[in-house]
Amino acid sequence: MRAADQRVKPAARITTTSATLHLLRELIKRDFQSRFAGSALGLAWAILHPLSLLILYWFVFTLMIPGGRLGFGATGGNHPYLYFLVAGLLPWIGFHEGLMRSTTTIVENSALVRRLVLRRELLVVVPNVSALIFQSVGLSLFVVFLAVTSESLRGIWILPLALALQFFLQLGIGFVLAALYVMFRDLTHVMGFLLSVLFYLSPILYAVNGRFEKFFFWNPLTPLIGLFRSALLDSPLPDARSIVFLLVITTATLVSGWLFFGKVQPALADLI
Repeated sequence: MRAADQRVKPAARITTTSATLHLLRELIKRDFQSRFAGSALGLAWAILHPLSLLILYWFVFTLMIPGGRLGFGATGGNHPYLYFLVAGLLPWIGFHEGLMRSTTTIVENSALVRRLVLRRELLVVVPNVSALIFQSVGLSLFVVFLAVTSESLRGIWILPLALALQFFLQLGIGFVLAALYVMFRDLTHVMGFLLSVLFYLSPILYAVNGRFEKFFFWNPLTPLIGLFRSALLDSPLPDARSIVFLLVITTATLVSGWLFFGKVQPALADLI
């Protein structure tokens, strides 16, 4: 009897895992359908939106503001400012979207939270996966652009690592934001302001050098964006200390966010 029980338990775990993955896939599919509901072009916007941004940046920084190259300072390399900007802006767009949509995901899916027995963590995972997919489309278009312009892509192997670190970092933050928003509905306004501040305190528009270099070290987005630029622009990797710092912050944020969400989620249905 015990042997039979031992044989059943692994099968049950596999079934549960399979059901969870199936539910996650369906939730992501539902998220995409809801985003493009009523749109004539539908999923084509997943390509058209980042493509239009790349064309806009190319027009502004090549034709309207021609010439000039931006040195990377501490990160090394020398590329047109357009490349430098896009390599930092695309990760920021995905990061911003993931956090803002994570904040409201529990409230927006209140019917599912009340009526269905499901792992509510999935509701936070979905917007972050969706944001990562859209970001990956933009990055793919940028990689094609770089290849066409004969830029070196020797560091492209770093891109999956950078995407994974970004995903886990914003997922950990997303767990906390999703739970807090149920209790504090002004959080979206606060997050809008904080993310605007963070945007200018991150090396997106400019390279990190000079007297502010030590200050930017404590921003985990600094090495993260540095990894994206290393992957896309073949610039040197960020300092080893900053990479270790990013790994520690990402791990701590993911674990603490998941534990916090798990602790408060039994009360979420009653608070919505």
